Amino acid sequence: MSKTLSTDLTSENIAVVMEVLTESPKRLEALRKSVAAEKLSQPLGKGERTPVEVLAHILNTEARSSEMIYQALLVNEPFFANIHPERDWGKLLRLDLLSFDELLAYFNVRRKVLLHVLSELTEAKWARAIQEQGKKRKESVYWRARTIVMHELDHLNDLEKKLGK
Repeated sequence: MSKTLSTDLTSENIAVVMEVLTESPKRLEALRKSVAAEKLSQPLGKGERTPVEVLAHILNTEARSSEMIYQALLVNEPFFANIHPERDWGKLLRLDLLSFDELLAYFNVRRKVLLHVLSELTEAKWARAIQEQGKKRKESVYWRARTIVMHELDHLNDLEKKLGK
């Protein structure tokens, strides 16, 4: 897939989103199998996060976007407080204190749920609106799912590159 994914809500773009969301757990599982456990808690480079911290970051970001998706499907144009996935959500949950294997198991369960919900959507439901505090534009369910995909692709590509896969 190219570096960018269009913001246009089309059946083709939805298919790409679903494909990437389906592949991410497989990529993480393959990464886990190819890397020694102790390396997963070591920084990827000077001043960089560890793979554990990267996966915790991915989960924090995914959690906020998924929450928006689920509420958009339940409530007409829900409004979301400006809660930062890392600075606020991450400091509360402290997923970075878990092991990579624990985070991977949690990721896999969350992904199954998200894929189940998204796989049932009509195009009209993909277009349902979300309003986030401090943003003038409304975003759609597709936009938030696309956000998850773009964020994960960046981090998974970086992990694979730096861990030598």
